[in-house]
Amino acid sequence: MQISPPQFAYLRAFLKRVSGVSLDESKQYLVEARLRPVARQRGLADIDALVAALRNTNDAQLVDEVICAMMTHETSFFRDKAPFETLARLIPDLLARRGVMKQLVIWSAACSTGQEPYSLAMLLHERFSSLLSGWRVRIIASDLSQIALGRAREGVYSELETARGLSPAMKAKYFRPLQGRWSVTQSCRSLIEFRQLNLTQPWPTMPACDFILLRNVLLYFDVPTRIAVLERMRRTLRPDGALFLGGAETMLGMDIGYERKIGTGCSYYIPLKR
Repeated sequence: MQISPPQFAYLRAFLKRVSGVSLDESKQYLVEARLRPVARQRGLADIDALVAALRNTNDAQLVDEVICAMMTHETSFFRDKAPFETLARLIPDLLARRGVMKQLVIWSAACSTGQEPYSLAMLLHERFSSLLSGWRVRIIASDLSQIALGRAREGVYSELETARGLSPAMKAKYFRPLQGRWSVTQSCRSLIEFRQLNLTQPWPTMPACDFILLRNVLLYFDVPTRIAVLERMRRTLRPDGALFLGGAETMLGMDIGYERKIGTGCSYYIPLKR
């Protein structure tokens, strides 16, 4: 199942328009590998037929299936660990500054299938439950794909998925067995608000955030899109908040109002004074 040059050109433009993802011409093999299963599940003869269906229908489910297939959903609980350790170091001082407000808002942008926001919830329970007693805690978890969000909302993971990043003690404390899989406890679920959100389109109203995790997302955008998203993130952060990017991502060459700080094994970014 190969994709023809005209259909590949259309798909590249389509993905850029609806998701901001910028695919170069060398990624034809990736498109073919990821869209073959979608074409088969839809009963279509080949990928060209799948792209033709995209061009000639308003089927939102098909659009989401294609977008979800083309996104990289590689994730795990407490992925990369260093950002979570850095958050744990930053949170006490921030809570002291929020002593009157008593509200903490963390945004997990591009949350995929939910491991990141649930990891944040576990971190808060494990290390800050006494400090946060009486506080309003909001973990906003957003993603472009409704399919990925559906899995995140379900909060049920396989044995293999829970083995990636979770100690046996954490798994026993924050998960319950459910028909051969593992379901996140209500204590973690209650902290999280799931939202469908396209980072490259107009955003719904967002609360001012104390921390934003935008990890391993910008690398799929071209430079103008990165700059636009980062500027909007800066306006969403509180003046003393912090933004976390992926380990392979940087703001070099994009002068948009952040200062880089060194955390515990990773960097984070704070907004410059406006």
